[in-house]
Amino acid sequence: MIRTSSQNRPRLEYLERRPKTSSNGPAPLLILLHGRGAEAKTIFSIEGLLDPSFHILAYTAPYPSEIGGREWFHPKRDTGNSEIEDTNRFTEPETLLTQAIQGQLDRQAPQSAPMFLWGFSQGAAMALILGLRGKLPISGIVPMSGFLPSPVKHWKAWNRKLDILLVHGSEDEVLSSRSSKDAFEFLRSKNIPAEFHEYKGRHKMTLDSIAFINRWILEHDG
Repeated sequence: MIRTSSQNRPRLEYLERRPKTSSNGPAPLLILLHGRGAEAKTIFSIEGLLDPSFHILAYTAPYPSEIGGREWFHPKRDTGNSEIEDTNRFTEPETLLTQAIQGQLDRQAPQSAPMFLWGFSQGAAMALILGLRGKLPISGIVPMSGFLPSPVKHWKAWNRKLDILLVHGSEDEVLSSRSSKDAFEFLRSKNIPAEFHEYKGRHKMTLDSIAFINRWILEHDG
């Protein structure tokens, strides 16, 4: 089902899958964030491989991408590492996504269900930003094949009340797995709970990596 969130500024369209089965407690809320040049439907396509007890939302990024699809970081004409190093690139999308997710939580009472963010590539960076900012009651995040934007390393404080699983393909041709390893090392240096898992694959999700993440979420949802 396609829905639209927020009544202010650009709206974030999203796809939703309600839990297919009941669990012992509130259904875990899993939010999926796609990569650059994709849309919600791209990452939502894995929903059939995920536990049927999950309540799943997949958001579409607000900005059109020059490579087609959408992107999370505010587009600029410059090139290079600006999306990694420029805080202004993610200020607006962070606000938009935070408001959209909070709006979902406000409509769901009670709000005691665990919530996870799973982002791929650019979406992984957004998951790290939202998780470490700590404005939302996030139980865990899964940054997959992504990177940690440099400005985040210079924040005065980071949210440490969440679990983080960094996942990256060993043969990634777009972003080296070193980017996730560097993020992992930074998180551990700040005493932020983090794990790193490398799977055999390129810049895409594999069946094995999806199954691994699915199990990790189930192990951390209570």
